[in-house]
Amino acid sequence: MQSAALELSINCPKCDQPVPLEGPLERVNCPHCQRDIEIPHDYWKDILKDVREDLKEFAEGEGRNSTIFGQFHTTLLYGKQQPRCGKCKTNFLLSKDLTVAAELTCPKCSQKSSLAPAPAWLRALDPKTLAFVGALVLDQPAGKEAAVSEPVIFLCPKCGGSLSIDGKERMVKCQFCTSQIYLPDDLWLRLHPAKVKERWYAVFA
Repeated sequence: MQSAALELSINCPKCDQPVPLEGPLERVNCPHCQRDIEIPHDYWKDILKDVREDLKEFAEGEGRNSTIFGQFHTTLLYGKQQPRCGKCKTNFLLSKDLTVAAELTCPKCSQKSSLAPAPAWLRALDPKTLAFVGALVLDQPAGKEAAVSEPVIFLCPKCGGSLSIDGKERMVKCQFCTSQIYLPDDLWLRLHPAKVKERWYAVFA
């Protein structure tokens, strides 16, 4: 059994802004233009196969950066590394049974992470990819990013009324003059900060 660390992003086909991929998702939502992006199964099959093959060249802790032009403009950092705690860098202890989702606990600092078996569609395409640590394996619901914990006050551009914006909808109605207001980009991005790339791990047979 071997494993690889990955940090991965693609450029949105619509707005060309970077969109982090935090695991083998079939669909992500661009945090910049709010477009849903479908990620084909073959994309993941090719990425994971190439990473697995390259592990043969690496010693533990070695890796490389790669830019891939294909279905998407992909930026990929990957290397040979055991799944480890993002806080103290201690290796997680993996069970022999990788077919069941579990919560991993760092043996040194007790930081938590997730273990998820490879989705059925991926196992059918690539039986050697067994599981993922610290990754998302279910689709992100379109446009359902978490809103800020406290409302933001925004002035209606027509009447100047103070509106309490919670970030749930981009089109809001002024309670004073009933105008429909489309929230500007800077406010929307403040309510929905763009995600940054996170490291996750793939475990291979």
